[in-house]
Amino acid sequence: MGGGFRFLRRFIGPSEQRGRVQMVQPKVLVLGYGIELRRVLALLQHSSMDLIGVIPWSGSDSPVIWDEESGLQRHQIVGSFDQLATILDQRATAVCFAFSRPAERWEALRCCQELAAEVVGIISPEAKIGADVRMGPGVVIDQGCSVESEASLGTASLLLPGVRLGIGARCGDACVLEAGTSLDDLSRIGDQVFMGAGSRVLAGCFVGRGAVVLPGSVITSDVGPGTIVSGIPAVVVESSVFSEGDGPPRPLQSL
Repeated sequence: MGGGFRFLRRFIGPSEQRGRVQMVQPKVLVLGYGIELRRVLALLQHSSMDLIGVIPWSGSDSPVIWDEESGLQRHQIVGSFDQLATILDQRATAVCFAFSRPAERWEALRCCQELAAEVVGIISPEAKIGADVRMGPGVVIDQGCSVESEASLGTASLLLPGVRLGIGARCGDACVLEAGTSLDDLSRIGDQVFMGAGSRVLAGCFVGRGAVVLPGSVITSDVGPGTIVSGIPAVVVESSVFSEGDGPPRPLQSL
């Protein structure tokens, strides 16, 4: 996992019951918008953590601050994005992300790193987590997901319902795996990869940093950084949109 982000490793989720992670329940501020904000708020309802409130995400290239998809009540909003540093300082809270675009999760990580903010994750009680799984902070795992033994998840990765990571599969930082995605045994994806719904990476294959795998695609060979691929087997739709020295890939309007 090449992002280099370093945060405290706390999780809110069912692994507390299984004795795998030492659990601490911090006060949490949710940063997000849209449908993913609705999902995260629903997950938090089943936890024992202390929800301080929500700050609508207004990073670059994001939708309007207020939207109906989130189901957010206005009384839950505790401030605007430009007040984040003050709120974190005054309330001593950790941050949980609730948006589903890799570029935005990456940008939020950078922001939290600059503010020395703690990033926390949440795991659905209906997710299955195997033995010796490694997770960075800020990972969100939704219902019906299965993470098998010795798999690893990078900082602030997002697994939507029904995602599967096989034995030894590896996922980089700030990745988004949409519903029904599968990473087969020993497959790997780099930082900021977007995996569309129902897509699959076959055993041993590698998907490079910032790549986009369109829904329903099956990866049968390695995919280069920043590349957009589609189909069964997946073929290149658009060649690399950045070079390794250029920093994060450009935001994609469709994600």
